[in-house]
Amino acid sequence: MELKKLINTGILFLVVFSIIYFPSLVLVCKLKNNGKPIIYRTSDVYSLKGGNSYQKFHEFNREEKYDIIVIGSSHAYRGYDPRNFEKAGINMFNLGTSAQTPLNSYIIAKNYITKENCKLVILDVYDAAFNNNGFESSSDLIQNISSDKAAFELANSYKNPQIINMMALRFINANSPLIYKDSLYTGNGYSEKHDTLKYSLPFEEYENRYLPNEIQKEYLDKLLAYFKTNNIPVIMVTVPFPKEKLKEQHDIYLKIFNGLAQKYGVKYLDYAFNNNFNSQTHFYDSHHLNQNGVNLFNKIILEDLRKLNIIK
Repeated sequence: MELKKLINTGILFLVVFSIIYFPSLVLVCKLKNNGKPIIYRTSDVYSLKGGNSYQKFHEFNREEKYDIIVIGSSHAYRGYDPRNFEKAGINMFNLGTSAQTPLNSYIIAKNYITKENCKLVILDVYDAAFNNNGFESSSDLIQNISSDKAAFELANSYKNPQIINMMALRFINANSPLIYKDSLYTGNGYSEKHDTLKYSLPFEEYENRYLPNEIQKEYLDKLLAYFKTNNIPVIMVTVPFPKEKLKEQHDIYLKIFNGLAQKYGVKYLDYAFNNNFNSQTHFYDSHHLNQNGVNLFNKIILEDLRKLNIIK
């Protein structure tokens, strides 16, 4: 009798919850304040519809054959300029997104990258991308990625109740116009930045030690396994860092990157402390290359890829 009462109470709760919750959710997603849905006032975890991520995934053509597809965090989408590669006769698309972790990259790869549409993947690996659970990136992608299937897979990777709101926001706003566009977007997934570093980097900026997230280590392994199983060539790359970054910190991640590169027979190119780069003139903040830095880095990596016979 007690069990039956408990079940009935549970069913009643779900019915009442659904009657109140879902209409309220639709309301806060539809009603706007200063041009933005009210839901954005309730928490800063919800991403706006638009920007670099929306523009690139709705431009990307899964039926086209790309010589190179880039995936990874903001170091990826702000580090590899398809225009530089086009000058070298290489058709590139950049699927890097802000704070993208291996978990996010894995789902992107499964839904967008095949041996039929990609000759080579550049997997950009950045230390700090392994230090979080990918929730920030997933929020952005759930709102802006072009594939509903990929959005569901991203949502299913978390047990956070806010994920339900993110998915609801995606579908409620499916036919709504973009809230904003990335004015720095140049096409093929890339956004340029011409600012330069306006201050000297203090050493303490890099003193916060962060250890790899075990889940991200597992997903990097799964990602490389996906490429191997599907016969998709891949190289791992770390873009240049400002010289002030602690090398000891990067060494923690080198063990992971080198270990997995060896396990899957993947080439890993580490440019983290390449001394060709000046902190003030080649970076626009404490860890992102500006356009001058990108042009120099792209020239260097193109030369190295040719020397290694990875590209012609």
